[in-house]
Amino acid sequence: MQKNTNVWLLAGAIAAACFFNNALAADPEPRSEVQSFLDASKAADSTQSGRLESINQDAPSLSPRQSRKQLQLLANGGPWLNNRGTSGNSRQLIRAIQNAAHHGLNPESYGLDKILRTVESLNNSNRASIRASSLQQPAAGRSNEQLRSDLSAQMDQSFVQLATHLGQGVVDPRATQRMLFRDAPQIDTAALLDSIWSRQASVSAALNTAMPASAEYRRLTTHMRNLLTERAAGTVRPTLRQPVTLSASMSHKDVMTIKQRLVETRELPLNTPITPLFDSQLTIALQQFQKRHGLLPDGHVGRMTREALNRSIDDEIQAVALSLERWRWMPRELGQKHLFINIPDYRVEFRDGQEIKMSMVSVMGSEDHKTPAFSRDMSYMEFNPTWTVPESITNSELIPLEMRNPGYLVSRQFEFLQRVNNHVVVIAPESVTAADYQTKPFPYTLRQRGGPINALGRMKFMMPNPYAIYLHDTPEKQHFSFNQRAYSHGCIRLSDPDALATLLMKEDGYSAKEIRKALSDPETHRVRLRTHIPTHLTYMTTWIDADGDLQQRADVYHHDAALLIALQTSDTLLSILNQPIATL
Repeated sequence: MQKNTNVWLLAGAIAAACFFNNALAADPEPRSEVQSFLDASKAADSTQSGRLESINQDAPSLSPRQSRKQLQLLANGGPWLNNRGTSGNSRQLIRAIQNAAHHGLNPESYGLDKILRTVESLNNSNRASIRASSLQQPAAGRSNEQLRSDLSAQMDQSFVQLATHLGQGVVDPRATQRMLFRDAPQIDTAALLDSIWSRQASVSAALNTAMPASAEYRRLTTHMRNLLTERAAGTVRPTLRQPVTLSASMSHKDVMTIKQRLVETRELPLNTPITPLFDSQLTIALQQFQKRHGLLPDGHVGRMTREALNRSIDDEIQAVALSLERWRWMPRELGQKHLFINIPDYRVEFRDGQEIKMSMVSVMGSEDHKTPAFSRDMSYMEFNPTWTVPESITNSELIPLEMRNPGYLVSRQFEFLQRVNNHVVVIAPESVTAADYQTKPFPYTLRQRGGPINALGRMKFMMPNPYAIYLHDTPEKQHFSFNQRAYSHGCIRLSDPDALATLLMKEDGYSAKEIRKALSDPETHRVRLRTHIPTHLTYMTTWIDADGDLQQRADVYHHDAALLIALQTSDTLLSILNQPIATL
């Protein structure tokens, strides 16, 4: 990467604005390279009539009055140039490209260096034209009009590329994450560009339309900006060198390093004495750090806590970049009221706008039975449900249990079902032979009757999907106290299903009496939600919470590695992180 590239990346990374609502505003004091262009570009370009038609053949037809306005706009240099020089849109786009690093992107992917060279050439052309005019001689080199045309085309191309990456991500989500059943939003960049050319939107507004509007995404971009500022300043985090377990009352030189690190993370106050004694204040601070990283908050420094403390700035930049990309894959409208389920966090949240009305721990799928990421609408709840066992669980788990312990299935209230003349009938258990248990696949479907020992507990929450994934109660409560909770066959087990059912019914307009009846009725029955609840299963190993604190979780399904490689090989910020800090 050339030195001027690195200078511009660094400049964009440490710019004061963290998101495009601020970052794209017209800069009253733009950079000197740009300022010379703003002051020198005067001539109007009349060579681009009909440009909008060539950019977007599918754009709606214009009225005669609109067409005249468009032609006049083109004659004045389009959205990027005007009679006084460049427009605010040009400044906004240049600033947006400079700030692309805040989004985990590489400014040079959007032609920043090329744009600045054209700016310089146009500036020189303007000065040459003035000198030639005074001497009554023709100016040498490319004409001012040609340079303006080149710059306008470069701006168009850069905007489309940037809007695409901000709007739908850089890489194909399904190609980089297994068990992800979500397509990135499709951004109509031609329509966005047309809105800029027709003066219906500024660059700032168009890019904000394309990118995620969630508060989570904005907080990640702010954190990325801060990380890049630290990196540019040459900050190096303290590192624990010795693989020793440390705990309260011990005295060790690494304790001083731990205290320095926790002062940086704000778990310890700035005036904390940096001594080698592992005191009670450090224990409390370390527990907070462990909670933020999804670790057992025991206040000890073992292997996993040491690894979390030793994460470098570049490690954190990579982690934030992965989450930024994953947010770009998310639906643009999550729903005012929705369920947000983050698999690595083992947590289910009911959100109303930015307010988290309910949050509960949960159990997710094991590594062998990964919970997929997707979005569907929850439409009904079923109380005292039966459980029709998937064939894979029947053959791999339940039949071996029955063979080791005859009578197990009957004792657990399983029924044997068989289709006869297009009707499902219940087969008497005594009719099932030893030979049937040896047959693969097992010739009957197993269904567990509703009741207190049912695997789904007292209720399930359904968002119909082709992956047979839903939320449910469970009689196996022991896993909720574990720190890592990947134990299910893929569905989400809830620690407090009654509270979720009560909240959903209350939000849906059911009365307190109706809610009590639904929860107490011993019969199997359904309650339909009149207003369906968007339910988003996500996979975010890094995020910034509402208090501005970094939260990180273990990559339980090992999805991060493939996405990291994809971003490193796609000319993003991560593809140039291996350069020395001084030159990036």
